[in-house]
Parts: sequence; C-alpha cells; structure tokens
Amino acid sequence: MSALLNLILDIMRLRAGPQDLPFSRLLMLLSVGTYLLVGLGVAMQDQSIGLALLSAGVDTVLLVGLAWLALWIRNYKGRLVQTVTAFATTGTLFELMGWPLVAYLHSLGANESSPLSLLLLALIVWNIGVIGHILRHAIDVPLWVGTGVALLYIYTSIRVMVALQIASTATG
Repeated sequence: MSALLNLILDIMRLRAGPQDLPFSRLLMLLSVGTYLLVGLGVAMQDQSIGLALLSAGVDTVLLVGLAWLALWIRNYKGRLVQTVTAFATTGTLFELMGWPLVAYLHSLGANESSPLSLLLLALIVWNIGVIGHILRHAIDVPLWVGTGVALLYIYTSIRVMVALQIASTATG
C-alpha cells in the first residue's frame, strides 16, 4: 500500500505517469468509489444530500468520461484502467487536501476574505497540471495539449456543477 501511495504522490509531483500504475480493474473501481465518496463529503458541506449525491455522481462520470473520450479519440482504449485509476486517485487526494480549505472558506461571511483562498487556487492550478500530466502520458501529446484539455475539463465540470446548483434552487 505504501508503494502505491508513493507512486500516486509521484504522479502528483509529475515524476510518474498512469502507465506506472498496476493494471487492476479492482484498484480502478476502488479508486473511483473513493473519489465518489470523498466528492460526496465535500459536496455535502453546502448542498442537500440529494444534490450532493447528484453532484458527486456527475463529477465522477465527467472524470471517467474525460479519460474514455480522450483515449477513444487517440485510439488508446487499452490504457483506460490505468488512466482512470490515476485520475481518481490523484483527484481524491486533491479533494482531501481542499476539503478543509473549502470548509473554512464557506464558514466566512460574505464580506470576509482569507489568504487561504490563494492556497485553494494554488491547489486547483496544481490539480489542472496533474490532469494535464496524466493526459500527456495517456494519449501521447505534449504537456501543453494535456493541460489545455484539463482546463477545458475543469471549465466544463464547473459549468455543469453551477447548472446543477441553479436547477436545484429553481425547483426547490
């Protein structure tokens, strides 16, 4: 387990790629399940249980969908298990690191600010870089292409989450 955690941390430090992870469908399913549960915990900070379940589920589908679509376009479908595992494991760690920051920032009043918001921004930028790094290795493209796709993915994910939030307030 320690070797796997070190490997995931190496991916986050851009020193290893998804191809270095073991090819294990069980590990992929556990990783995706953990990503979903942690996402649910983060979403429940400011959303009802129903909306949090929907948000975490949609976020997970978007993450797996990104891997599948990118690999399908490049015809590297055999890399799906390791790519999804890399996305889900690193994503889980980013969510766990951001969770206390998000909780603290949500506790502030509307007119209050905190320098910790810069730390959250740095975490988001790092996450985008890691997604780009994983894509670079998974679909054999330059880092700037992987990072561009990562930015598009993050933008799409945020827009979908905002749409879900708006839809839930309009119907609730």
